[in-house]
Amino acid sequence: MNSRLATAAAFLAAVVAVPAAAQQQPGPVILAGGAHAPVPNITFVAPADLDYKVVWDIRVGAAKPADLNELFHVPARFMNQTAALGISRSRVQLAVVVHGGAGEDLLMNDEYRARKGVDNPNLVLLEEMSKAGIKVILCGQTAANRKMPREKILPFVLVAPSAALAHATLQRQGYTTNPF
Repeated sequence: MNSRLATAAAFLAAVVAVPAAAQQQPGPVILAGGAHAPVPNITFVAPADLDYKVVWDIRVGAAKPADLNELFHVPARFMNQTAALGISRSRVQLAVVVHGGAGEDLLMNDEYRARKGVDNPNLVLLEEMSKAGIKVILCGQTAANRKMPREKILPFVLVAPSAALAHATLQRQGYTTNPF
């Protein structure tokens, strides 16, 4: 980023800065994560009569084994935002494709603890996401390369042959990939 852009971004951040905790609210669908801020005076509306089919690619795990993988908050936030905006849950279909370093975040607690020395901090959020209808898909290549047998992976996780095939299939089913 050039210096003029950086200065402008810093200025805007200072002008509109509101403590993040003050503006974030939980739920209404997923309470363990996905907090979001209400936005007044919306001028780009997300129509309630559209279908939203979105997938996220999650390949980076948390920096420390005891930390929650913050990337799981993004689809949870999307689910919560659409519900808060009055978009019917039947119009929202979400998925996450997990691979690489994030793959082990999908391990059952006993296996995660055996590998990393701490309880899996992602369990509650992932379980809520699954119960809310978010598909959690693990790359089978990641599972094979990281020696993650099916019986050690969370039971609601779907295992695909690969992340690439999962994305290709979801795209053909009408999902768009969220770029962040």
